[in-house]
Amino acid sequence: MCIRDRSTGRKVKRMDQRNKVPLSSGHGLADWVRLVNTGKDLSGRHGQNPRITKEEVQQHKTKDDCWIILKGKVYNVTEYLNYHPGGVEKLMMAAGKDATSLFDKYHGWVNYEFLLQTCFVGILVIK
Repeated sequence: MCIRDRSTGRKVKRMDQRNKVPLSSGHGLADWVRLVNTGKDLSGRHGQNPRITKEEVQQHKTKDDCWIILKGKVYNVTEYLNYHPGGVEKLMMAAGKDATSLFDKYHGWVNYEFLLQTCFVGILVIK
């Protein structure tokens, strides 16, 4: 069932219609925030944030090495997979791809820059 967003007038899924999956113990939002706040570099780039091509992102599309593009920024979401409320498989739909439209469709209100701050790999460049 859809409802109309009062601020935009667009039809959106009702919150109770989202397909969340049960997460493993220790993999809730609070657990993810705790991990992010440790300062651990989850990007795998050791502080280097270079310019990344779409072709390079496309090489990272497995559960053991998963990058996505969100609004022109590249994130290594490998560590986040097991924390995703929709489950690993839903997030894998965007593996190695630009996930912006899919993200906006289901999570437009989510502050992904905060959630994925330590997963930031670099800026997407167009060849």
